[in-house]
Formats: sequence, C-alpha cells, structure tokens
Amino acid sequence: MNSSQIPQQYLQIDFLSALFEAMPDLYFLVSLDGVIKDFRGRQLDQLYVPPEAFLDRHVEEVLPAPVAAQFVQALSEAAQTDNVVTFEYQLSVRGADAWFEARISALRDHQQAVCVVRNFSELHEARKQLESMAHYDALTGLANRALLDKLLEQSVRSARRNQQRMGVMFIDLDRFKDVNDTLGHAAGDLLLQLASRRLQGTLRESDTLARVGGDEFVVVLDDLESIDSASGVARKLMNDMCTPFDLQGTEVVISCSIGISIFPDDADNASRLLSYADTAMYRAKQQGRNDWRFYTADMTRAAMEHLELIEALRAALEDNSLTQLYQPQFDCETGRSVGVEALARWPRPGRDSLGPQRFITLAEQAGLARRLDRWSLESACRQLHRWLEERHDPGAVSVNLSIHSLTDETLPEAVASLLHDYAIPAHHLQIEIKELALLGERPVARDCLKALIALGVDIAVDDFGSGYAALEYLRALPVTTLKIDAAFMRDVPGDPEQAIIANTVIAMGRALGMKVVAKGIENAEQADFIRHQHGIQGQGYYFSHPLSPEQVGELLD
Repeated sequence: MNSSQIPQQYLQIDFLSALFEAMPDLYFLVSLDGVIKDFRGRQLDQLYVPPEAFLDRHVEEVLPAPVAAQFVQALSEAAQTDNVVTFEYQLSVRGADAWFEARISALRDHQQAVCVVRNFSELHEARKQLESMAHYDALTGLANRALLDKLLEQSVRSARRNQQRMGVMFIDLDRFKDVNDTLGHAAGDLLLQLASRRLQGTLRESDTLARVGGDEFVVVLDDLESIDSASGVARKLMNDMCTPFDLQGTEVVISCSIGISIFPDDADNASRLLSYADTAMYRAKQQGRNDWRFYTADMTRAAMEHLELIEALRAALEDNSLTQLYQPQFDCETGRSVGVEALARWPRPGRDSLGPQRFITLAEQAGLARRLDRWSLESACRQLHRWLEERHDPGAVSVNLSIHSLTDETLPEAVASLLHDYAIPAHHLQIEIKELALLGERPVARDCLKALIALGVDIAVDDFGSGYAALEYLRALPVTTLKIDAAFMRDVPGDPEQAIIANTVIAMGRALGMKVVAKGIENAEQADFIRHQHGIQGQGYYFSHPLSPEQVGELLD
C-alpha cells in the first residue's frame, strides 16, 4: 500500500505524533473542570509526578496547591473567552527548582482545553541576572548607584524617625589608575573585586557598601553611637586596604582616601550627605592621600575648585580645545573595520588629566551636557567629511548623546543641517543612546528619534543589558542597533552562565531584527566567542584602542 492509499486521518495522527516528539514541550488535554484526560511529549521526565499518575486525575490532586490554583483559574478564564491564557509557575523537579510556562486554549464545544507546557528555566535564570544588573555592579556584585540612592534615602528617613545618627563614607582607591596602566584592565578588575570583598568583610551586616564609579565606593553607616564610631570604621578600612593584594602572583600595595559626612550634624538629606562626603574625600586626597576627613563647613574651597573646573570646561567648549578620538568597531568574521565610536577627550596641558566620565559628569552637573553633545556631533561630522574627501570609508561614526539632547525638539533639524553642510550621507552617522527607559517615557524623545530615523540616521542603544527594565522600550523606540554592555563579555567564554546570558542578549537583538555590537572585547577567546555568533560586530581593546583621526585614516588605507 502506498501513501496515497493510506486514509488521511492516519497520516494526520502520524504527523501529530512526530510533532509531539520533536517539540521541547509537554501537551495536555484537560477538561474545563480540571481533569487531565491525555498527555503527550518527549519531556515527560520533567513532570512533577510520574506520567501515569496524571491520567484521569484533577490538577488539584497531582500539583502543589498554588500551581493547581493557577491552572484552575486559567481554565476558567479560557472557557469564558477565545483567548490563549498564559501563566508561569515554579516546581521542584528532581531536587532542583524549575520554571515553566503554560499556555491554555479552550475547546469549548468539547468542554476541554489544550495545555502546552514548556520548561524555560535557563531563560528565567538569565532574566534574573539581567534584572540584577539594574541594581548591582556586575564586576563586584555590590549595590550600584541606583540602588545606593534608594537605600540611602531609606537610611535617612529611618535615622530621622528614630532620632539617630548615621554616616556616609565616600572611599576612593589611591593610585588605582597606576595599576590599570601598568598591569592592565584585567588586573585592575581583580583589584576592585578583592578590595570590595575586603571592605565588605570589615563592615557590619547592617551597613551598606556600594560601588559608584571606577574606583569609588560609598558606605552607609546606620545607627552610629557617636562620631568617633565613624572614625573607628574609617581606621579599620584604611588598615585593611594597606595590606598587600596578590594579583595573580604580583603583589600590589594601595591605600584609600575617605570622606565622611554625618546626619544630622552636616546635612539632613541624602544628596547633600553624599556630596559632602565626596567633598571631604577630595580634601583627604589633596592633603596626601591614605587618610580620612570629616566634612566641615570650611571646605568651601573644594566647592570653589569645582566651580572653577566648570568654568574651565565652559571655556574649552568655547575655544574648541576639546579633542576627539575614535575607537573602531570590527566585523569579527572578516576582521574589517565597519565603524568607529567618537570619544570626547579634554587635554589640560600642565594640569592633572580629567577622565572622560568625570568631565562628562561635570557637564551634566553644570548644565553643559547639550553643548558638549552638539560639539561632539559637529566634530564627528567635520572629521567624517575629511575622511570621505580622502576617499576613506569609516562606515558609521557613532556619537553618544545625553538625554538632554534627545529631549530637545531642535535636534533633528540640527543634525539635518550638519549632514547638509558637510555633505555626509546620513547612513554614515549613528546616534548612541543610554537612558532607554527614561527616553521611552518621554514622547518628545520618541518623536526626536523617529525624526532622526527619517533622516536616514542609525540609532544604537549603548551598554544594552545594564538595566532589564529598559527591554520593554525596545519595540516602542526606533532602535536599529544594540551595543551589548561590556559586563556581559567579561567572563565569556570561560563562565558557562555568563555565556548563556550573552547568548540570550544577542538572541534578543537578532529576534528584534537589530544589528548587534559586542563591547569590551579584550582577548582572543572573547573575539572567538563573538566570531562564532556570525554577523556580530566587536569593539574593544583586543581589536583597537581609541585612535586619532590620522591613525583611523591609516587603518582604512
């Protein structure tokens, strides 16, 4: 008998059986009142109880009460509508927690429902880690600035309510930059991890420790018995920091400078306490490092120096004395440069260098962020015009813009004028954004980004993944490129869990039809990992440090 002689219904049954076996799901036929009538699927070993125990049993008899209640409610909802009802639940399977998604669709004419169950434990774990990164520093595991702000506000409210003292310590590791420059970023990262553990080990469990910058930490000391108690903590922290660190066989000795502010003696709100502790820390640095200082009212000079720095930055923008470097992005499969990211630098001859993050933060504080953005845009367009005139094709030049510019209705017109004045095809310009969640909540920002897309400009999300809450805005905003946060690549491929998260984020970008750029590629193993993803671009010190315009030209020759 050939296939044409086989009754159609048998062919359909064979097809469905093969489909059930091929799919990574469990399939149940359930009466609308909750009795399991049949089941299929090759993942039966994932069931909470043996498969045969399910048949003709009510869900309440075979599932834990909370999960059974979810099924009963979903069956009731599906019976009343034509919608597919979806919910998630957690079970212990073979001694380990597992997460499942159930999708229920009613067959009302038959008083039954089809239930499809899928194990998504790996994705759930990746999601948890993404959510964690919104509140915790990826390198040290400490609270980040966003979480610190919340915890500090809570501590101030508690101290005010209970009429207690509390303290804030701002800690900066002395000469950390020297370690980074001489031993490399990997050694610097290890030092930060070891230092954070040492700090944590000295503090009480009730104290809060957060990492708020490259080598900056903040401690919140609740329920201080006296101001002298803060001195005792500072002394212990400093002594611990002076003990040598072993960086994979290299002994490194550092110290730290600490600034302290006290509630309610110095200030009665969180922001001032943090600012005053920062001011006191800079006084400790200025007076020789490896020491601590309490904030005092006569530290106004520090505030004056801050204002002088702001005026110097304002002057640098006026006389165009800032410079721009460019870090290439590479196609990992071909090794070809496909774009560059423009990075602002502030050279200060005869004075201490000021890192980009510091003067960018300074610009934010001084209300100069929009002017800095416009300078960056025009400088990048001017240089792009020169490269094109020299018959170099740098690909897209990425320019980071702050939320201040992206909520400025005049930005699209300004970009259009720059493209026209410098005769630049729009696809050569890319705008990078970071504050995705904030932008998503502001209609003017969405309109601004849509107008830029209409010009032909590419929109990239920088440091994607550092805040899971921002994922929901990807569909709402006209984003075309995702630049994965370097934190995802730090332990790839050696750490299997980190590799799963990196793959998940890459898959998210691809599923949304976006170009994906992996940042922070610093070694051959990371480059190989990205190369095997096919079509993913890479950026980092392994490929190239930031280059001068002339060096970029030589690279493109």
